[in-house]
Amino acid sequence: MADFDISPNICMYNMLVDMLSKEGQIKCAEGIINVMIKRGENPTTITFTTLLDGYCLQGQMGEARKVFDQMNAGGPGIDIHSYSILIYGYFKKKKVDKAMQLFREIPSKGLKADIATYNIVLQGLYGAGRCATAKLVFDDMQAAALKPGFHTYCVMLEGLCKNGHIDEAFLLLQKMESDGVELHIAMFTIIINGYCKSGKLDIALSVFCSLHSKKLHPSVVTYTTLIKGLCEAGKLKEAEGFLVKMKADGYLLDSRAYNTIVHGFLKGGGYAEAKMHLEEMFGKGFSPDASTVSVLLDLVSTEGINLLDTVLKFPPNPHGEVHCKSSE
Repeated sequence: MADFDISPNICMYNMLVDMLSKEGQIKCAEGIINVMIKRGENPTTITFTTLLDGYCLQGQMGEARKVFDQMNAGGPGIDIHSYSILIYGYFKKKKVDKAMQLFREIPSKGLKADIATYNIVLQGLYGAGRCATAKLVFDDMQAAALKPGFHTYCVMLEGLCKNGHIDEAFLLLQKMESDGVELHIAMFTIIINGYCKSGKLDIALSVFCSLHSKKLHPSVVTYTTLIKGLCEAGKLKEAEGFLVKMKADGYLLDSRAYNTIVHGFLKGGGYAEAKMHLEEMFGKGFSPDASTVSVLLDLVSTEGINLLDTVLKFPPNPHGEVHCKSSE
């Protein structure tokens, strides 16, 4: 640029810092910031926040904290986005107390946590199994006149389910409905998945059957979640029935759906059904993923030729997927 007498502006510098940071070239990104300063271009909060994000993505929380403190002491200043990035970084490294310490100090800096910040904190707390604290944070968010949106509710529902509080999650969903919250099929899929994993298939089926009365249509993920749950519980006929209904309703199975269904039948002992759907999967041009292949290979030693002839059709490739050989 200098050879053509072109002087980059702050936006161009920020784009370079962002690109290098996301690619893990943090030192190069810092070099760009030093060039900026030498040329009299003052780095902004966005510039440093981008660098902060780069360090967090690399898990270098010590360096990330240094950048954050530099911004706060004599630098361009910090904003709520800077806090959110550092908080997320700490949660990702399982440093929950440090993340919460940062979150709690936000008001003292004259800033206000937004929905994105709360979502990060809620997801981090549930991921760490701190359900009680998460519920308090959720209450604080509402007390701060911040209205939960689709993503927030999904974080709450999934967080409760993953920590074994499925009934509580279902109660929350029912309260959302009575409060007039706009419901989405993804919310019900989370509940169905929770009940399937906890072995409460009757409730999962009841929730699924209630969708029509709520004018909600099950997605491919909703169907495959229920089918997999039924398979793993040994209810193979019921699972096959829902698969037939799914196809009759015009749903097209993608690679993920096929893998979920095949995996479910294999885990539930429905080897003949698994083979049939594998063949169908091959015919559609899809390949088993690493998880499906792993289950198949584990079963070959006990099931012998019944699965071996299927396994031999798809040698693994270096990318973790497998592709079937031609049967000709």
